[in-house]
Amino acid sequence: MLDLIQMTYEALGIPRSANYGDLFGVLSVLSLVLAGSFQFFQGSDNTKSISKNKEEGAEEDLDHKDISWKTDSKLYEADSEKDSTIITWKERLKKGLSRSRSEVWGRIGSLFTGGGLTPEQLEEIEELLYSADIGPSVATELTEALTEKVKSGSFDESEFKKFLFEFLKGKIDPIQGQVDQSLYHFQKENSGNTKVIMVVGVNGAGKTTTIGKLATKLTAQGAKVVVGACDTFRAAAVDQLQVWCERAGAEMIRAKEGANPSGVGFDALQAALNSKADYCILDTAGRLHTKGNLMEELAKSKNVLKKLDSTAPHQTLLVIDAITGQNAIKQAEEFHKTLELSGLILTKCDGSSKAGSAVSIVQSLGVPITYIGVGESVDDLNNFNLDEYLDALLDL
Repeated sequence: MLDLIQMTYEALGIPRSANYGDLFGVLSVLSLVLAGSFQFFQGSDNTKSISKNKEEGAEEDLDHKDISWKTDSKLYEADSEKDSTIITWKERLKKGLSRSRSEVWGRIGSLFTGGGLTPEQLEEIEELLYSADIGPSVATELTEALTEKVKSGSFDESEFKKFLFEFLKGKIDPIQGQVDQSLYHFQKENSGNTKVIMVVGVNGAGKTTTIGKLATKLTAQGAKVVVGACDTFRAAAVDQLQVWCERAGAEMIRAKEGANPSGVGFDALQAALNSKADYCILDTAGRLHTKGNLMEELAKSKNVLKKLDSTAPHQTLLVIDAITGQNAIKQAEEFHKTLELSGLILTKCDGSSKAGSAVSIVQSLGVPITYIGVGESVDDLNNFNLDEYLDALLDL
């Protein structure tokens, strides 16, 4: 072995004499190589065996899980049928108006203990009414009416709520009777007669989301809906509306970013008429009510529709964020002056203590509320029913 090592040195030109240290080193290396090779091939066989066992075990486990899933599914279905509760619209509305109820109307009601009201209590009531943003004229009228009512005898919280219900209802009930019921219910006998709904509002009021919910509600009734994405200045809004339309099964007409909004509205109505759609809902670019030139653009978008249908739009709805309170009244007045609104949609009532502003808006404009929103889901937007609204607001 030493001779073999020496010959290797000479062949490689290494000027060195082989010794027993070299021999020991070579033998050590060879033993390590042999041990590693043996371990490698042994591990490969074990891996194949383990892999095979895992596959067999996986099949058995899959069968077991499949049976278990089916069993659990049946149990889940049974439990769901037994324990699930359906949240009604009245419950959603009551929950959504909880802030307005607790922070304003509930505090007013707590002042009535069955006796008279002191001047200090009347002043506190007036302050709370102003904080509810029901408007100065309504607040003054209500305070004066309460003062006279208390003089007639005992007046507890329950009687106060009944009085308040009748007072507020009397202010806007005649106006609410003007709502076109076709906004809520699709009538198949009118199928193919395209009803045009133009939806306007400032950015952030929930306009695009509301349109998506309206489209969903109408298509669920079997109506054919075309939506025009006329807010061409906000690509995100158009993309959001596209998602809603895809979910609802509604057709959407859109254009490149920055395109003429009135042109998109025209194209959307043309498509709706050609396909004999039942509804054509037009989104619009968010406009600040203080910008006169922008409001004029909205008026142009409305007027251009008359080239295709002299009666269009059949509804012009303003989406109002309840959180804006008294500012919502100013918004509504300016939009109404430019566009002659036919209805209002009150959104985000769940995040505000000022849902009572609906009363002053309706009274000042003479325009009814068509829908009210108290959350993000489709079911959180519903027809505005005055009795239900007042019941939830006053906790009757």
